[in-house]
Amino acid sequence: MKSNKIRNRIILVCGVLLIVVAAAFIPKKNKMMGRPAGEPGMGGAANETVYSVTSQTVEKTELQEYLTMNGNVQAGNTISVYPEIGGKIIKVYVTLGSEVKRGQKIAEIDPSSPGSYYQSSPVYAPISGTITSLPLTVGTSVTSSTAVATIGEINFLQIKANVPERDIAVLKTNLKADVSLVAYKGEVFHAHVISVSPIVDETSRTKELYFAFDESDSRVNAGMYAKVKLYTTLHQDVIVIPYDSVLNQNDQNYVFVINEDSTVSVRNVELGVNVDGMVEVLSGLQEGEKIVVSGNQSLTEGVKVKELS
Repeated sequence: MKSNKIRNRIILVCGVLLIVVAAAFIPKKNKMMGRPAGEPGMGGAANETVYSVTSQTVEKTELQEYLTMNGNVQAGNTISVYPEIGGKIIKVYVTLGSEVKRGQKIAEIDPSSPGSYYQSSPVYAPISGTITSLPLTVGTSVTSSTAVATIGEINFLQIKANVPERDIAVLKTNLKADVSLVAYKGEVFHAHVISVSPIVDETSRTKELYFAFDESDSRVNAGMYAKVKLYTTLHQDVIVIPYDSVLNQNDQNYVFVINEDSTVSVRNVELGVNVDGMVEVLSGLQEGEKIVVSGNQSLTEGVKVKELS
């Protein structure tokens, strides 16, 4: 029994020695391991994520609303000319582009038919202007409802355009417009509204709108295709920011405002009109504040940001 006790003690001592020797070869752990980020410690610094963003200082400015539409250049006061009686055209006294005076004879109609003879009936110009259309030739049979010519005042050109019903609330005379013509790329001709139709077309659901050029230009001809940019409501002295800087959650619009300590705060905003990617802010921001314009998708309340130039 005594020898067994001695053997057990020897085994125990050897085990302890092995543990001590093994512990001597295990590397010591860094005392900083396991310390939360940002907690002070020996030889360490706070670990804090900083987000790179672009920013913009909030300012008051103007925001101009506008409509775009297509139109056609027309001669002012255009009128179709009809004969008083049907028959056959026997003479035409004008050509396309001819200048005529009111009361001038432009054609003659022979109302005769087989077995009967009648004196020719003249066709007179009802207004002074230029022959802009002469669709028929000598020998053509016409009725009293057949137009033999069109006369227009080409010295006074206008643009006719159609505006959808949804946009007619802002229409009124004297609104300014910029006109582009296919023939003169890159050039802008200034015009203004001279007439707004009092009715909406039931088929197209549009309203006719007429523009006059601010200055006459010999390069502009009746029949040209025009692209019109009509300036409507002008919002003055309002806060305007890029629409991309606005985020939305649960139907609430908000932006990130940059604080003096480079942290950001969430700010709810009420928006107005949006024009070409710039949106009016009705409430929620003050002039002089700085907001995040891009890089805002990853931000949360209170994080730190670095503004990129």
